[in-house]
Amino acid sequence: MCGLVGAIMLPSGLVLSANSLLNSTDGESVDASDIVRIPSTPAALLAVVDAGGLLASLQMIALAPGGIGGTVVSIPVNSAALVGEGEIPRRLYDSFLSGGITALTSDVEGLLNVTFTTGVAVTAGDLAPWLAAITNVKVEFDRPIRGVLGGVVTDVLPTGRQSFTAEQVAAALAAIEPNAAEADRLPMLKSLWVGVGASQRNPQIDLTATATGDVAGDTTTTAPTAPTIGMKEFIDRLLAGQVQVWQFAATALPQGDTNPNGLDWYALDRAEIILVTASVVPSSVSSLLASINVQIDTPFNDAAITREAILRFMSLGVNIVLIREITDPPEQATIAAIADVALESEVAGYAPALGAMEIHRQRVPVEGVDLRLTLGIDFENFVRTNPSDGLISASTGMTAGEQ
Repeated sequence: MCGLVGAIMLPSGLVLSANSLLNSTDGESVDASDIVRIPSTPAALLAVVDAGGLLASLQMIALAPGGIGGTVVSIPVNSAALVGEGEIPRRLYDSFLSGGITALTSDVEGLLNVTFTTGVAVTAGDLAPWLAAITNVKVEFDRPIRGVLGGVVTDVLPTGRQSFTAEQVAAALAAIEPNAAEADRLPMLKSLWVGVGASQRNPQIDLTATATGDVAGDTTTTAPTAPTIGMKEFIDRLLAGQVQVWQFAATALPQGDTNPNGLDWYALDRAEIILVTASVVPSSVSSLLASINVQIDTPFNDAAITREAILRFMSLGVNIVLIREITDPPEQATIAAIADVALESEVAGYAPALGAMEIHRQRVPVEGVDLRLTLGIDFENFVRTNPSDGLISASTGMTAGEQ
């Protein structure tokens, strides 16, 4: 999977658990014993640096519910950080340059609105042993991945279809080609991680052991806890199961107030960020707004439709804490299930942004969720005839105060 540009597939973090999570949601038939927690989906930040200690690549590692397999989310290192009013604009690259992994982790957490269980910055030599589960990765490149080795710019991985070792994968993640736009390197990094996900691997952990953390469908009232594990075990657990890949789409920012020196600088799409984080790491997402918490269930495996729902909720100033793709065919009506009858008038007021809805006054069986919106054909038709252009800015290339 990749960013919204050139693809419409949804990130599939909770697709596999859709049938087990909330499989009993028939209004008054749901009692307190059926309230479930959002499954534990811990996230880690993996920063890879070149031989000179400069930030070369950045990945969020998201473990799947149950703690085996998950999603690699590739984040452009030259993404604009979210800065406060009066702060000098900076990129994630600059954050690491000035403040190391601590400053970088803080800025990525602010940009994505997630809390990381762990975050590390490693060299290729540090990373390669952690990729021991990889036997060979088949990838085809239309141009080489280049980097600086021994002070000389050289090909780290060649052009064409090749099989690569864990050491070569690590070297590629640590490669920076001087004076080249990051946008040229990002597709190759995505291809590399896709190759890792498709490769045969030798799990480095005991798959018969009990998985760490809550699993989807667990209906206990115990709060979900992220496993307190280091990056090596994070990667071991990721590579022991199905690996999905997503790369945020990046829009180059021209020279201006945000990019005063005309550097290699990118804005991310805030709606896409929510789409990904609420799908693959919902238990790591924070509710920052003094508003209701919303869950979006979509029967459409189309990120463009889900993005429209996100944009419209963003314009309404609510928290989106969980997004699931459901396997049931779409109903005609869009269903808004509310947890509290006092919300009925507020939710009814969302119709100009979301279109016609049927409001069901029933228990929403996910702790912390106030409104569960199940998208219907009515919503699909509404957004096609009422585009959200200009509804809200979706760029991350702005200050926190401008949101």
